[in-house]
Amino acid sequence: MLTISRDQWRKIFPRAPEAVIDAFASPSGMEWLRKAGILETKTRLNYALANVEHECGGFTIANLTENINYTHARMRAVWPNRFGSSAAVAARYGTGPGWQKRAFDDIYGNRMGNRKGTSDGSKYIGRGGPQITGRDGYKAVGSRVGLDLEANPELATRPEVQPALLAGFWMWKGLNRYADRKDWVGCVRAWNGGTNGMADRNRMMAGNDPIISRLGTLADVRSVTVDLPLPDPARKPPVTAPTAGAGAIIAGGGAAAKQAVDNGRPGLAVFIAVAAVVAAFVIFMILRRR
Repeated sequence: MLTISRDQWRKIFPRAPEAVIDAFASPSGMEWLRKAGILETKTRLNYALANVEHECGGFTIANLTENINYTHARMRAVWPNRFGSSAAVAARYGTGPGWQKRAFDDIYGNRMGNRKGTSDGSKYIGRGGPQITGRDGYKAVGSRVGLDLEANPELATRPEVQPALLAGFWMWKGLNRYADRKDWVGCVRAWNGGTNGMADRNRMMAGNDPIISRLGTLADVRSVTVDLPLPDPARKPPVTAPTAGAGAIIAGGGAAAKQAVDNGRPGLAVFIAVAAVVAAFVIFMILRRR
């Protein structure tokens, strides 16, 4: 399994709020990505992060929610097969307040699990990092991560659930199979139904690749630590023999030091030995002056 530090997450999502970085760097966030299989290979991780980064602008879009305040020209550009001109958009939905909501209810109605003739189209717009869209999407992702997103779609905007949403979306779409055969275009199509924003997705992947290519795995960490020498609790430290001629005080100090070592207190043993040497030196100087 790949391991990613908080600093590496920050490099991948340089403009994301701190709460989002905290979520991805947390043990629970990493566990969600592991559960989805995203951390198994660098290709899977790169595909997942490049797509999610494109979808939500690196977690910078307002409230992690799709902005439906389109102009008539923008709506025509997004759905050129549906509208021949900006004027056609205005003729169908008007120009007054709320016309965009009516447009989304109509365009997204009766598809992606949305009910025709309801406000599902504007209710289940893109949210969260993956930009989950449609009643079916909210239900499918929510069921995989333990959140009732269908009843509470705004839950998908919370920073702390973003790793789980990415994992749930990835599992729902079955995207490991595309990454494993290195089918980048297929992965993008499965993600959003087409290849919209392909140039930006490619740019995101190219930018993340130098970071992801250097990631280590837990196996790498174990291979470093497994060969480190471990202390043997049954082995006692060697005792340095007392210096000859130190007299009874040194001999006693050496014996006390050995006993301290035998009792598993090498720090005390050093103190006793030093004290014995100092005491012997003092006595020697006194006797010399006499």
